[in-house]
Amino acid sequence: MTVPDLLPDAEKPPHVPSITTWSRLEPRTRAEDLSPALEARTADPLWFLARQWQLGEFQGEDAGSPVLARLDVESARFTEVRYGPAGGPAAPMPAARPLEAVVEAEDTGGAHDLRWAAEIGQELLRLLSEHGAGAVRAAVVARYPIPGPPADGPSAADETTAGYLRIMAGRAPHGTDVLRDYAKGAFPGSVNVPAELTASVTAAVTGWLDWLQVGERPSGTSDPGHLMRLPGVLAPAPGGAAQDPPWPPDGFLPLVDTPGPDVRTWQRERMEYAFAVAATGSGGETVLTAPEYGGDRLDWYHLDHDPDASLHAPSDTERRTRVVVPTRAAYPGMPATRFWEMEDADVNLGRIGAGPTDLARMVLVEYATVYGNDHFVIPVDVPSGSVTRIRSLVVTDSFGVRTLVPATGPGGGTSQGWGLFRPASARGESPSPLLVLPPTTSSTLSSAPVEEVRFLRDETANLAWAVERTVTGATGEPIDRDGQVPRARVPARADVPGLPELTYTFATTVPENWVPLVPTPEDGRPDGVRLRRVPLQQPTRGGAPVPIIGHSRVLDWTLAPDTGRVVRLAVPEEEVGRAGLRVVREWRLARWTDGSVHLWLARAKRTGGGTASSGLRYDAVAPR
Repeated sequence: MTVPDLLPDAEKPPHVPSITTWSRLEPRTRAEDLSPALEARTADPLWFLARQWQLGEFQGEDAGSPVLARLDVESARFTEVRYGPAGGPAAPMPAARPLEAVVEAEDTGGAHDLRWAAEIGQELLRLLSEHGAGAVRAAVVARYPIPGPPADGPSAADETTAGYLRIMAGRAPHGTDVLRDYAKGAFPGSVNVPAELTASVTAAVTGWLDWLQVGERPSGTSDPGHLMRLPGVLAPAPGGAAQDPPWPPDGFLPLVDTPGPDVRTWQRERMEYAFAVAATGSGGETVLTAPEYGGDRLDWYHLDHDPDASLHAPSDTERRTRVVVPTRAAYPGMPATRFWEMEDADVNLGRIGAGPTDLARMVLVEYATVYGNDHFVIPVDVPSGSVTRIRSLVVTDSFGVRTLVPATGPGGGTSQGWGLFRPASARGESPSPLLVLPPTTSSTLSSAPVEEVRFLRDETANLAWAVERTVTGATGEPIDRDGQVPRARVPARADVPGLPELTYTFATTVPENWVPLVPTPEDGRPDGVRLRRVPLQQPTRGGAPVPIIGHSRVLDWTLAPDTGRVVRLAVPEEEVGRAGLRVVREWRLARWTDGSVHLWLARAKRTGGGTASSGLRYDAVAPR
């Protein structure tokens, strides 16, 4: 007999969802001392078995360990470089120079370095005396004089530079001018050489060119460009005078790396380098841009992948297939992967103190104790100066199962996915699956700054300032502007009897190497603000103020040829933060892979020293 259903039409109760959770056992501790958690104290053999059961030692996994990996990679070398931002000139990528020297090198101004000119001029005089033509020395010095110290010495040259010019003026010829005249065929005809000394002067000039390591002029040509193969005359004269010999000569590696006449990678208002490199492989062209490179230690993370750009780079690819044995990613002294495996006590993890904020040490210990058997390394050699793409990766495990490992895709939602060592996308998308190895040096030697400008905020005066700390003098040596320039003062006036004890000052003075940066609206953007460089005005008696022109190349005191005024320089306001920044020019020396040595003049933007006070005040009343 069955019990009848008394409520056949009644609704069934709704389904109640449940939440299922799992817990993972991990060695964690909140104490700074990690030794109790790493001791794994035991009680008896039965406890050993219980712990092994708890940790899953008796449970097998349907998975094998990787024993073999077949890797198919394609490397495309960089063959094109673009100087400057989008729209800048592009040129073939130099293979015999590091990338830093290609994009950082700037005009050294060596053609107008008076110390270099004096040194090579002294060598010419020595050779004239050695070949019996000492009687011509005075005529050479008089025809090619070295200028004396400038009239406004305190503002244009320090005491050391002025003293050097005073000593050399009238005692040595301007060697660079002599070399230029010889390249044009004017020297030694520009000097009245007696007929009996012509052979001696010719021999002296030949020895001088050998000392300068200048080769013979190519036969059948009147091109004097071969004489421009010197660090002192690599740069053309100011304004690119038409009478200068062709520069630089083709097929010559100068002692100093300098850019071409149209190369402008330094963005003077942003105070950063901007450039791009391109490589072409089987999948098309890959353009990597560096829009905000500050000038210190160029590496792969400065480059962003821009799929919309194109430099029309020629193809230079290399495809390789390697079969290797994967090895566990470990560091020396790392513990074994199995919990109960006996090992040598190379590293005492219990003595590693890790506070609540010491994330680096906690990550290191957690990787060693928890995730040490999850990562493997597959070595592959890639050429320098290339972008490498993995075409396929097939892993064979210990059971003989082959697995095709795809590249990690982009993460869902706001996640960008796994992108370690991948260049970021210029469009803000997921990192591109590329391995970039730029042709950079492992280390460089840097000189003391030959120029330094600090950009800082003055909260008291409500202004931003650019302070010339160091500039390059006429002899190529750095000049300390802080200790050199006096404050711009009004000329002293005679005492007038009957004046009150207090004196009113409309505005106090500041050192002339402090250049104000006045906020002005950005062109075409009312909401944008730029800090415009405005020269200080030197007060005078009975006349209009005279603008003070600085000497820093970073601030670009170039005079416009049409107006005769200083060219405009407006720095974006966001570039000069509360911490400030400093821009330096320094010499850098590096050895390249072929053994060649490269020397170039570069710039770098670094963090400043915070705010400062210029002493500028308005409407000040003080005792006389």
